[in-house]
Amino acid sequence: MTDQSSTLNDAYFDRNQAVMALGRLAMKLGYKAGLKEDPNEPDWPVLMVDLPTGQVGWHLPKEEILGEWPKYDGEWDGHSLEEKRRRLKEFIEQT
Repeated sequence: MTDQSSTLNDAYFDRNQAVMALGRLAMKLGYKAGLKEDPNEPDWPVLMVDLPTGQVGWHLPKEEILGEWPKYDGEWDGHSLEEKRRRLKEFIEQT
């Protein structure tokens, strides 16, 4: 049954929580993860995760970030949305 009271904001909040959970689990597995400032979007840092299948990242609103995160000192590798999705799919299928 679908909750008809859910909004787009609810969906993004849930997505942001899931992304942070992925980041925490990745760090527990020994993968590099952390926040990287985006100079073009100072209120939306990027949670970067280096999976075995490649780097992935998501902009998150500062006010929704939970807990302390290490600074991600690597550089964005230039991946596109399609590449990020491919890397995630491969990771999911391999795990």
